[in-house]
Amino acid sequence: MARSKQGKAKGVRHKGGKGRGSVAKYVASSSRHGFDGSVSPPRRQTASVLRQPVTVFSTSSEETKPAPPTEIKRAFGRLTKPFQLFCFKRLQGYRAMTFRDPEDPTTACPELVSPPNKIFPVGPGVDEEVACLSLCSALQNFSKGLPVTGQTGPKKALESNPNVNFNPDQPLIQAVMISEEDIMMQERRVLDARRRLEEALKHFG
Repeated sequence: MARSKQGKAKGVRHKGGKGRGSVAKYVASSSRHGFDGSVSPPRRQTASVLRQPVTVFSTSSEETKPAPPTEIKRAFGRLTKPFQLFCFKRLQGYRAMTFRDPEDPTTACPELVSPPNKIFPVGPGVDEEVACLSLCSALQNFSKGLPVTGQTGPKKALESNPNVNFNPDQPLIQAVMISEEDIMMQERRVLDARRRLEEALKHFG
């Protein structure tokens, strides 16, 4: 591409392959505007070193200690809204329904929820059904990052002044204490269930 004295772009003639004639083609150039630099937009080029695979080396110790509950609560508190006091009482009156006759919706019978032997309700106006529902809700909505332990304060203090002693992040139950006897009983139940399953597989296999 050449620039004439008048500042206009000249035509460049290219031979057209198998054709006999030639085709005149005008190519745009920056010289028409009085700029001799490159008119192509700049492109960011990444060094070839950055495109190579990277090996990650862990610098932290494997024997790291878990964060304390206060730090976990503080971190999750920035993301989730705090619970109101006795917020689990809103579950009072909710019951699962079972239809005796699938074709007749008027034959629904409610199924009462009863907590296990180790679960005891705590709080003013809290019955066993509300305590069990609050425990189920706390186990399913594990968003605070804290373990579900129940209300750790003494029962008399919780009943006398619940506004101060109650923890709104925990269900409306007393703190559950798991003993060695409970663990052994659960292991016996698991072994018994495995034995019955093995007998059923032998019978139907």
